[in-house]
Amino acid sequence: MTHRMQISLTDQQFQTLDAEANRTGLSIAELVRRAVDRAYRPSVRPHASGIELSVGVWRRPDAAVTGRRPGIRLID
Repeated sequence: MTHRMQISLTDQQFQTLDAEANRTGLSIAELVRRAVDRAYRPSVRPHASGIELSVGVWRRPDAAVTGRRPGIRLID
């Protein structure tokens, strides 16, 4: 069974939810449901074990990537 609610949000709260909904493709209602579960039912949250690894490869990294350290040469 579901329950329908009406709430009032500040402009900033609505803008934050609206931006996240646009970014993720989720509805504002789903974002609110997930926030309630995270805040008030932490033991129910799904947990995935493991690690996250991010790797990047650049053909020609710029100076910001190499840290502008002396002794590092960019291969042409």
